[in-house]
Amino acid sequence: MKGSKYLYDQIRMSILQMISSGQLQEGDKVPTEKELGELFEASRITVRRALKELEAEDVLEILHGKGTFVKRKKQSLHMLNLEGFTEGLQNGRNDITKVILEKRIINAPDALYPIFQRDDKFKVLKLVREIKHHEAIFSVDYAYFPVDIYPDFDQRVKDNVSTFEIVHKEYGIKFMKARKVVEVVYPDEEVSEWLGISKLDHVIQIKKVTYDEQNRPVHFSTYYVKADNVKLFIDIDIDEKKGNSSSVPEVLL
Repeated sequence: MKGSKYLYDQIRMSILQMISSGQLQEGDKVPTEKELGELFEASRITVRRALKELEAEDVLEILHGKGTFVKRKKQSLHMLNLEGFTEGLQNGRNDITKVILEKRIINAPDALYPIFQRDDKFKVLKLVREIKHHEAIFSVDYAYFPVDIYPDFDQRVKDNVSTFEIVHKEYGIKFMKARKVVEVVYPDEEVSEWLGISKLDHVIQIKKVTYDEQNRPVHFSTYYVKADNVKLFIDIDIDEKKGNSSSVPEVLL
């Protein structure tokens, strides 16, 4: 038993070393029980114990019929955040990259007229970006900016640049409230291709309309997040005297 325990610890520590050295990365498949058994000259029972321990430590994920994988760390997304998508991420922001997939000025599609409360024809900058964490794509973001509100916006936005910072600092627009609608959906062909998933895999779809100080809709976006890569959260600070939220923005969900 002592030898078995030592070997179980050795296997466990070796797998952790593979992960910390980058030999195994998030989402990678771990060698099979048979392969690990041959590598460490251990029984499958001993190997399985090491894998189960790492699963309990939230390091590995065992998917029956598929294998054992290095577990991806989920990004926490604040649902009441009024800023940009990546500004709403709680952790790992230094590991986040934003790459432009499409950037062009177009005539606003019919669906945008009621969203921006417009009757006359107008143009928008359509901006599509992929969001990566540790070089793994976990979200794609479609955003629309009216050209009459944001002239030359297409010249200012680049990879890894915060659109929120541009809106706030260069156009003097302050986001005051937003409405977000969250829905679990199947991705269309384009989204599934960009996220590298099947059209049968669920994604979290978040639509957001943002308003300025004049209660004018100034930004609309739809972003799709891999359902297994993010967890949504809300912080609510209750004002005991007034019996309502004191520090939470007026956001309609």
